[in-house]
Formats: sequence, C-alpha cells, structure tokens
Amino acid sequence: MPRHLSTLRTLTTLTAVATLSTASAEERAKPVAPQATTPTVVITEKASTHAAPTVSDARMESVARTCGADTLGSIEPDGSIRCQSKPASLAQTAPRELLAGTYYVSIPAIACTAQGTAPSGDSNACGGGGTLRTDGDNLFPCSVRSSATRNTYVCGLELPNGAQIQEVIAFGTDSSAAGYFEASIWSTGDGTFGPLYFSSFGGTWQNSGVAFSGGSTNFPIFSASQPAHTVTAGNRYTIGFATRDPNQNTYVYGFRARYFLP
Repeated sequence: MPRHLSTLRTLTTLTAVATLSTASAEERAKPVAPQATTPTVVITEKASTHAAPTVSDARMESVARTCGADTLGSIEPDGSIRCQSKPASLAQTAPRELLAGTYYVSIPAIACTAQGTAPSGDSNACGGGGTLRTDGDNLFPCSVRSSATRNTYVCGLELPNGAQIQEVIAFGTDSSAAGYFEASIWSTGDGTFGPLYFSSFGGTWQNSGVAFSGGSTNFPIFSASQPAHTVTAGNRYTIGFATRDPNQNTYVYGFRARYFLP
C-alpha cells in the first residue's frame, strides 16, 4: 500500500476517535477545563422541564458547583447552564466573579467603629461555648453593651456597584425597661459628608423600644416591603447604631443585609 494512503487512513481513524471522545464528553455533561488561550463557551447542563427558577439560591449554587472557581457561569434563557473557561493566567490572578442571585452579608457589632469616647466593645458580655483563654477564663467578645450615656458606632457596608439592597435587619438584646438600641442606614457622596437616608424610614433611626424588656429582638432598618435600593458608584454606604441603658442590660449583636445581583 502506498505510504500516503496509509497515513490518510490513520488520520481518518484518529479523527473519528477524537469526534467520538468529544461527543461522549458532552453526553456526560463535563465542564471544559480552563484553557490558556481564548476562552470558550460550552453547555454543561441541559435544562429540564422542571428546572428550578433561574434566580433561586439553589439554582445559583448549582451553577457555581457545576462550573467551579476557575470558570464563569451563567444561566441561559432556556434554563441551561453555560460555563465560560478563563485563560490559565487569568484564572490564577483574577478575583472570583459573582454570579447573579441573592446574597447575604452579616456585620458583627464589635467590628464597627466606636465614635468619641464610646467603648469599642464588651469582652465580658459572653462566656462559655468551649472558650478557654490563656489566663484560664472562658470570656470572649460578642457584642456591644449599653451604658448610662448614649454611645454611637458606625459600620461600613461594602457592596458591589449595581447590587440591589433588599433588606437590612438589626439584631440584639433589650432586657431593660429603661434603655434601647437604635440603628439606621444611609449613603453619602464621596465628596461630601451629608447622609442620604434611602430607607422608607427616612432619617428616623429605628429602635428596640425605650420601654422594651422582652430579651432578644430584631427589627428592620431597611424593610423588605419597600422597593430595593441600587448601590451606585460615587457613594459610600454606612450603618449607624447607638445604645443607651442606665441598667446596662441592652446589647447589640450586629446586622444582616440581603441583596440581589441582577
């Protein structure tokens, strides 16, 4: 047999094997590994007639799990998941992309900045929980405790541009009939100091109740019943809170913000 015909048959066989291997890989719905060249797009999961809503937390987790950390995931209009691979150099150095969906961020009150002469926190507020300090005690910092005078704190709320704030809740304990803790949320332009209260509560700081004595409590400072607020560039976002209680039985735990990335 002429040599060139033998070579041709060998190439034909290799091509067929490569084609079958590719088809088999697509049937198994395996994501394509990141390439060092131009990113490619492959369908990694077909939508079913009973697919979960495209904006549900479970669906977003499915995208992240299917695509992995080194690829960009998205949901197509037909419900299928697509993974776009990144160049190897980009996958190693670039920050992980956030997928569309609902997210939560929680801020501990003890991480917020005390204003004026207010104490930065209260390390004697909690004990136990398996804690063992070098000095032999079991105390750990957990909250901001009240005093007879009003103490004020501020917390930075860092969210990506375009995020839609849907709800912000304050958490704490008010076991005093003579004290309270209060909180509010606002934005401020980068070049100014004036607050813009975008919550439906306006500039009225929400509180646990001056005469409340029911123990653990929480209340919204941005209500889920109002339209979402979109985070915009050129503004810084702040949560402020304060507490006052002559009996020192009021504690602030922190805040939880829920937001959506379109």
